[in-house]
Amino acid sequence: MTTRKRAGAFVQRAAARLAYRQLTHRGAKLLGALLGVMVAVVLMFTQLGFKGALYDSGVAIAQAFDGQIVLTSPGFKTMSFNPPWMSRSLLYDARTVPGVRSAAPLYASTVQVANPSDGNFLTTWLYAFAPDQPVFTLPEVNEAIPRITLPQTAIIDRRSRYELGRVADQFIRSGDLDLVLPAPAAATQFVFHIAGSFAVGPTISADGNIITSDLNFFRYLRVPLDRVSMGIVKVEVGADPEVVKAALARRLGPNARVFLKPEFIENEIGFYAFRTPIGFIFNIGLAVGIFVGIVFISQVLHGIINDNMREYAALRAIGYGQSFFVYLVAYIAVALAVATYFPSILITLVIYSVAASVTKLPLDLKTQYLAMVLAIVVAMGLTAAMFSTKKLKRADPVDLF
Repeated sequence: MTTRKRAGAFVQRAAARLAYRQLTHRGAKLLGALLGVMVAVVLMFTQLGFKGALYDSGVAIAQAFDGQIVLTSPGFKTMSFNPPWMSRSLLYDARTVPGVRSAAPLYASTVQVANPSDGNFLTTWLYAFAPDQPVFTLPEVNEAIPRITLPQTAIIDRRSRYELGRVADQFIRSGDLDLVLPAPAAATQFVFHIAGSFAVGPTISADGNIITSDLNFFRYLRVPLDRVSMGIVKVEVGADPEVVKAALARRLGPNARVFLKPEFIENEIGFYAFRTPIGFIFNIGLAVGIFVGIVFISQVLHGIINDNMREYAALRAIGYGQSFFVYLVAYIAVALAVATYFPSILITLVIYSVAASVTKLPLDLKTQYLAMVLAIVVAMGLTAAMFSTKKLKRADPVDLF
């Protein structure tokens, strides 16, 4: 058994040394293939990054909810659209459920804002809550509560995108800004005085966010405050959110949907992933990157095999078995894939930085992306090696000499 292990280790070491020599011997011939594999790896990173950024932007507001449970109307699908309203009386009912500490109303609607520089309309989310019942964990929002209680006063998302982002920058530079909104329920335009800023970021459907009080929400949209977009529920200290959720579901019945906060976030991500083309498109892009990587690695392997077929035949003739050639080709393939991995990370960071500055999306090179792409890269190399070793297996040394 020991002799067999030593023989196996010798074969692996010999294959590794030969793989290294054959790769370094090719020199400039490898450059084109390495660039091709690098493009494939960068493509995979960008597909994962943009998909994750779109998902993260879609749930950024939900992540900031100050509660463990979210109540919505029965017809609620996603926060990508204006949430259908539910009766505020349901929140009063929710407060009677054991384990519920508070149930606060949240109002939400997409609105149009007139760009101060050219008058063009910009789309943004308008969120509102009762000042005595905060619904966000964002410190800047909670610190601004005394200001947004003033009539026609709001705070703006300084991470807003495009023209709305420039409007937010104008407030940050001057400390003073008035936003004009078309008022469908009034004869004159509605003006919000901006009295502060916060940082959340845009979504797919809107370029930014504005937050105000519930009374200002009513003053602008004339929507009765007993029509609530969502309810944010806090549970008592020590209470089990799962148990409280079940009790709320029994108490509210078919009049509301009850989500744990992580479930609500998963519902939003699931909407983008399965009910829109976004998830499909990015998954196709990832698959294309994998295919391109396998093709380029396979081309290099076939070139190396063709150039060295006589030498391989000689090795086979003196007793090197198929396992030696499997190790050899696998080492070459994995080395090619891994060699392009680290330069691809640097290129990806540059792409992420440029794209994030333009789109204002949260593009981060997450650890899970690094691990996933590294695993895919190694798998690409092994897959290419699997196809390439078949040619060596069929080779007959007698025919080559």
